[in-house]
Amino acid sequence: MSFLTIRVEQVLKRRSEFLTTHGLNVISVRAEPGTVAIAIARPNRRVLHLPDVWKKWNPICTHGNHDLLIAVREEDSSPLFLSPKSNAPHTLIAGSTGSGKSVLMQNIILGIACTNTTAQAKIVLIDPKLGVDYFAFEGLPHLQGGIIDAQDNAIHTLNELLGEMNRRYTVLKDNKVSNIFDLNKKFTATERLPFLWVIHDEFAEWMMTPEYSDSVSDIVGRLGVKARAAGISLVFAAQRPDANVMPMQLRANLGNRLVLRVDGEGTSEIALGEKGAERLLGKGHLAAKLEGASEIIFGQVPFVDSDFLGQVVEALKQAANSAPS
Repeated sequence: MSFLTIRVEQVLKRRSEFLTTHGLNVISVRAEPGTVAIAIARPNRRVLHLPDVWKKWNPICTHGNHDLLIAVREEDSSPLFLSPKSNAPHTLIAGSTGSGKSVLMQNIILGIACTNTTAQAKIVLIDPKLGVDYFAFEGLPHLQGGIIDAQDNAIHTLNELLGEMNRRYTVLKDNKVSNIFDLNKKFTATERLPFLWVIHDEFAEWMMTPEYSDSVSDIVGRLGVKARAAGISLVFAAQRPDANVMPMQLRANLGNRLVLRVDGEGTSEIALGEKGAERLLGKGHLAAKLEGASEIIFGQVPFVDSDFLGQVVEALKQAANSAPS
């Protein structure tokens, strides 16, 4: 009996031949122990809907939930989680038009709001595009300050984060705990602190402005080491996080990478650390490089129907209005 030995390089060299001769669109080729894993696009993709995916999600929310279900893994259909507690505290999201970036952001915001009370989590949402992708979230009780769409307001808000982080460290010291997670579990805690998610869409729009670029780079750099314990997580998203709008130091502090289809190999190398994201299929097809994971994880972000989104946000509003003060 003879065995055929195949290498990743051999498959990559014949990628065009597989497509033109056999009609096989090779999306990724990865070396694994004893095998070469080849991902090939299906002729017809199945749409994953958020309610169906959430039926299999049972988060533990007693002290707030920090593990967000963001996608379904391609290899075995198991859930893929983003966790500022288990992974890096800060995240970069990249994806071109049609990649599904806005849907991923909606998944993250809904996941936070539906698994945390307003006392357990707050969301700061910054969007240079005047909030056009987030109108459905207007009035969401978890939103702190509404949707921030002015540059000066955004700089002021980000600067306030530094003061809040230092205040939180004083609270941790007074309660003799090392992080917000232990603080919120402590029966005799003097104060319980909500986890603070700072979600900044299309940050590249304003990074061309020197004042904004300097402020953001400084703030993220100072938050990089201390934010996890203080319960502050940054999620920055852009179509093209190019080097001219995303300094290396800033990129290094955004340890988790959630990358959808991008416009070229260069953008993929900047966002993901290697080529390949330019070959993703769009519409929520995701490559994730998470701190603590040994390799890139491919997955599918579930689709959020606008009617479902509106119903959930309205239910959260009503629940907040009826809650005892």
